This record gives sequence, structure tokens and C-alpha cells, in this order.
Amino acid sequence: MTSTHIYSCPNCGRPIEADRYVMRPDGSFRCEHCYFNDTYLEGVVHFIDTAYLVTLEAFVNAIDAREHEVGNHSLRVTEYSLIIANACEVRGRDLVDLYCGALLHDIGKIGIPDAILLKPGPLDAEEQKIMHTHPEIGFRIIGHIGYFARAAEIIRSHHEHFDGSGYPRGLKGDAIPHGARVFAVADVLDAMTVKRSYHEARSFEEVLEEITKAAGTIYDPTVVQAAFKASDELKEYIGRIVFNGMDLQA
Repeated sequence: MTSTHIYSCPNCGRPIEADRYVMRPDGSFRCEHCYFNDTYLEGVVHFIDTAYLVTLEAFVNAIDAREHEVGNHSLRVTEYSLIIANACEVRGRDLVDLYCGALLHDIGKIGIPDAILLKPGPLDAEEQKIMHTHPEIGFRIIGHIGYFARAAEIIRSHHEHFDGSGYPRGLKGDAIPHGARVFAVADVLDAMTVKRSYHEARSFEEVLEEITKAAGTIYDPTVVQAAFKASDELKEYIGRIVFNGMDLQA
């Protein structure tokens, strides 16, 4: 019988699922979580009080238990968000708020019925209406925690469109929190470059072209420009998470 895990991460000790590790240039490997922390979070997590970090991790675990996304979706979109934010020169507390909001963007799906959230096929109009409530549900879950107040606005606004055609409030342009505009680009990068049950993975170049076409309608043009500026770094990281991994252990 083949195990679903290989070894343990030498950094944190967690079991690494088959094909879910990152090989470092020196030949060592890390779980995605540790690679992400080692590479991008120095200088960010230091701004977050330990108690809030524990709360943040508990919420992320709740999301993972509720919705069976492909790999570590929340971690990947947070990674892409921070790369794009760096190109936008986002710094300090704004970066911390984006980090928290990106990790918790789907916390509201905890309140969506299983029959809708886990439905294998397309949603009908009524089901879509219910699904579209998850940003507001997430805002209500997180918004009363003062430290996460601005992150909660990112959660609430992450499906708004630059032209005002998004939901739940139909915000337009600069009325959408900047972190949510950054996150929107990061989210579609992950959605389209990872294979899922309902579509094949597309190349980074194809996805960037689609994002460019939607600049000014769905996405903030300045954020799209920043994504282009950071395209080499984004592509390198996306390439790292498409694995042909180490041998499975019997």
C-alpha cells in the first residue's frame, strides 16, 4: 500500500504530502508553508502579535477543514499577493493587513451549505446567490476583531471588480481597498494555473494575457502593471509548485 506522505519537513517536522514540497537550490526540501515563511515572511510576521498569529493559524485550519481546495490554495494566493504587493511598494502594516486578508479570504465559506460549497458541477442562479454571500459572512466573522479590521475589509471586497460589476457591494475603482485589488490578481493566477476538476491548468503566460485583457474592468490597471513587473518572480514561484516529486515510500 502506498503512503500519501513522504518523509517529514526537516524544518517544521510536518509530514509532506506526495508532490507537495519545494526543492531548494542546495538540494534540501521544505513543505510549502516553510518555504513560504523562509522566503517572504521575514519582516512581516514580526509585526503580528503572537496571539493573533495563533488565531490566524486556527482560522486557516478551519478553512482547510471546511473546503477541500487544491493543495494549499490560501497559502499560494497569499504568496502571490505579497509578491505583487512588493512590486506595488506596499509596506509595513498595509502588508500585514494584506497577508492576513489573503490567508483568510475564504473564511466566509464556513457559512455556505455543503450542498453548494462542495457541489461538483456548476451552480444554478439561486446557489450562486448564496455563494456570493461568503465575503459578507467572512467580514462578520473577522470584522469584530480589532486587529483584523482592515484585513476584514479585504475579505469583504475580494470579489469586487474595478468597473463596479463585482459583488457584494458593487464597489468601483479606488473605493475597493487596495489590498483587495492586489488579491484579485493573485487569486486568478492561482485559479487558472492549477488543475482542478472543472478545468485544466493554463500556462502562466496565457493567464497573464487574460488578466491584461481584463485590466480596467475586473482588475486595477496599476496592479496589473505591478504583476507584469513581478512576472519573473511570480512565474518562478508558480513553477516551483508544479511538482514531479520524490519517490513515494511504501
